[in-house]
Amino acid sequence: MTYPEPAVADLVNEHFVPVQVNVKEDSAKSLIERYHQIWTPDLRVLGADGYEFYHWNGYLPPFEYAAQLLVAEGQTYLRLHEFGKAQELYEEILSRFPTSAFAPEAQYFLAVAKYETSHQGTDLLSGWHRVQTRYPESIWRVKQSFTESK
Repeated sequence: MTYPEPAVADLVNEHFVPVQVNVKEDSAKSLIERYHQIWTPDLRVLGADGYEFYHWNGYLPPFEYAAQLLVAEGQTYLRLHEFGKAQELYEEILSRFPTSAFAPEAQYFLAVAKYETSHQGTDLLSGWHRVQTRYPESIWRVKQSFTESK
């Protein structure tokens, strides 16, 4: 289990308000129905109003779990238009977890956060170029492949 790992627990408690729901209890029924939960682990980053900023299912080892948690927080800041905070998180992911399966996503959205701050197309395209060169087999390279020279 990933949660007992001290580094993961610290990250969760530092950046989030964790809530664990026992899906077998009747009291969980309304949450299961609201979020259409079908599989565990089911991890969601929610706003105070219940808005879902990010979601994923399935076990991850601590290294990948920590990286995905930070990506989730970065997505939350992007959706809140707090682009500077999102940028800081994506840079942290790329620094701490450059080989994570979630690093390409962080690189992709780092470029988006920079663009949203500067409104300079070069910030977006140069960041996406890093996805091409650092993570050429990633789905995140495919998602921006329309910018690549033929």
